[in-house]
Amino acid sequence: MRLRCMGLAALLAAQGAWAQERVLDDFEGALAWKTVASDGVKGELRPAAGRNGQALRFDFDLGTSSGYVAARRTLPLAFEGDYEISFWIRADAPVNNFELKLVDASGDNVWWVKRPDFVIGAEWRKVTFKKRHI
Repeated sequence: MRLRCMGLAALLAAQGAWAQERVLDDFEGALAWKTVASDGVKGELRPAAGRNGQALRFDFDLGTSSGYVAARRTLPLAFEGDYEISFWIRADAPVNNFELKLVDASGDNVWWVKRPDFVIGAEWRKVTFKKRHI
């Protein structure tokens, strides 16, 4: 079964008491993202029309495996104080686990949030992960 995640649009980070928003990626250069997948899983990233401007389209096929597929990109992040990470998403995909992982430059430290039974839906929806979730 081939599925689509029709876009992540505007990956945002907000910090501080009055949450000054900073765009980490507007997906105008979506080719900076790379696909990472386990054996037997296929994934393809490409630019697409987004909610406003460009988005990242992520086609994937999990086949019969219980594997994973991910979109990965190095971004300049410095988390001080309180923060949240937000993005807009929509998809034609079944309920599944959704994970956001943040890995430091050494690759030794990983922070993540896992949402089991995550429903994306066909309409654009803003997803936000706060510091306390990660």
